[in-house]
Amino acid sequence: MLLILIIYAAIGFLLLGAALQTARRRLRRLASGLLVSYLTITLILGAAETYFRYVYADTMGFCVTRSCLNWMNRYWHSNALGYRDREWQPADYAGRTTVLVVGDSFTAGLGTENPADRFPDVLGALLGEQYAVMNLGQIGTSTPQQLANLQAYPVTPDVVILQYFLNDIEYAALSIGQDPRISVIPPGGLIDESALLNFVYWRYFYGRSSGDLGQRQWEWNYAQYDNYVVWDIHRAELQAFSDYVDSRGARLILVIFPNMFEPFRSIAYVDRVAQVFIDSGHPDVLKLFDAAEAWPIEQRIVSPFDQHASVAFNHLVAQMLYEQFFEGQ
Repeated sequence: MLLILIIYAAIGFLLLGAALQTARRRLRRLASGLLVSYLTITLILGAAETYFRYVYADTMGFCVTRSCLNWMNRYWHSNALGYRDREWQPADYAGRTTVLVVGDSFTAGLGTENPADRFPDVLGALLGEQYAVMNLGQIGTSTPQQLANLQAYPVTPDVVILQYFLNDIEYAALSIGQDPRISVIPPGGLIDESALLNFVYWRYFYGRSSGDLGQRQWEWNYAQYDNYVVWDIHRAELQAFSDYVDSRGARLILVIFPNMFEPFRSIAYVDRVAQVFIDSGHPDVLKLFDAAEAWPIEQRIVSPFDQHASVAFNHLVAQMLYEQFFEGQ
């Protein structure tokens, strides 16, 4: 990066020197025109670099881009336990029904700027002061990690809401060497150092080629549910979660997010996960493929580059949870 800047500056000084010399008028006129173009391009590139380095922020469903790091620095604030939630003190939930919402980035709210717009927070507002709704969402976690988070959390739950996403089977597959060999690797070098080039690379170069990678990832995910060895491992993980909630005497509610790009492709796999909990005596299951399919894709997801639930869809999920499992109780 430094070498490129030095070369670029050297070109500017050469043009400036040629424009100021008096021996060759034709060269001076040519250099003067090029210098104006050089300065214009420099101002445009400098302004763009400043904008993408310090102002622009968005998410792509994974946080390896500069714009996502900007987004995280601006909107993501964790409590002492490492969750994107308020600091809960015993006095805050004394005498209230405690609801622990456990999940991954859908629960934590990746892509949702205001935490109050996440479905756990909206549900808490609907439930009112008699309930304390706590967010245990953590990016990139699957069922075993989420169970560990629940076990370590220093609050006894009255209700546990498990948010499930259809990539949660990945850890079970990886545990026996089923690797999709699909990874997102930052290119390094100048693309990582320049905020402008970083944006152009991820949005236009990688973004245009990632659709196929995303589809390959989903096909691999679906195949793991049809792999009886992987499914047996994952079913045991789900059962362990259910058993632990039972051991705490808490009510368990399951909310399952489908593939938000193609909700109906998820039906068979959503049903399979739901059945594990239903067979364990937990019929409170919210399947979201119908709700997601009913909405235009641009309204149900954060952006074409991030399939996390939009603010509006988060509000819908909270409303559905409230009406189906809490209202009138």
